[in-house]
Amino acid sequence: MAKFVLAETSYSPEVRLAGGLFNWTIILTCVRSQYHTIFFNLNLKRLGDEGVWNAETVRLVITKVGQWPSLADIAIDESKTYSGVLSREDSRELHKAIGLAAHGVGIGSYVYLRRVFEHLIRKRFDEFKAAEGWSEEDFKKRMEDKIDLLKDHLPDFLVDNRKIYSILSTGVHELDEQSCLAFFPVLKRTIILILEEDKQKAEELEERRALAAAIAAYKPPGT
Repeated sequence: MAKFVLAETSYSPEVRLAGGLFNWTIILTCVRSQYHTIFFNLNLKRLGDEGVWNAETVRLVITKVGQWPSLADIAIDESKTYSGVLSREDSRELHKAIGLAAHGVGIGSYVYLRRVFEHLIRKRFDEFKAAEGWSEEDFKKRMEDKIDLLKDHLPDFLVDNRKIYSILSTGVHELDEQSCLAFFPVLKRTIILILEEDKQKAEELEERRALAAAIAAYKPPGT
């Protein structure tokens, strides 16, 4: 997960905009790459004593008026990171979940996160169905029972935190927008951790295959 630090801030109290506003720009830079930046554009309105900056007599009202890259652009980047372990459809739905939450739509974001979760379980069942001798009847269970059936083939974090599905379902059917939005960061990060564990395992398997193939093809010099 990328971390950003304050790189620059620009505030000019002598430049006043219409309506007694001042403009303030904040620039954050990624700790890993100086080329990854986020710009926030804010308007500040000073209320109280116009002549003196005093915490007791002056109050600031800060309004965010712009951002680059947009929340939608950031959501696209997050979903692209896991394209190797997600289908195209699931990548789109993860993007929609993040984008909806970013725009204040809590219940809708839970709908798409829940779909991503359901598809992860279905995909794993299909992958191991033949090897385990399972039938479609074995998959017609409650989600908790499906996870128990697949526990040897699922990321440990998912198995240990299977309650996430019931939380998503509660959000879709019972909670209001603000309640969903308040807990969305936890649910999103949980899904991301599951995907990261899947991604890491897939990369490790691919590396093992490549190393095994290299070892099998090795011939000593001169032979």
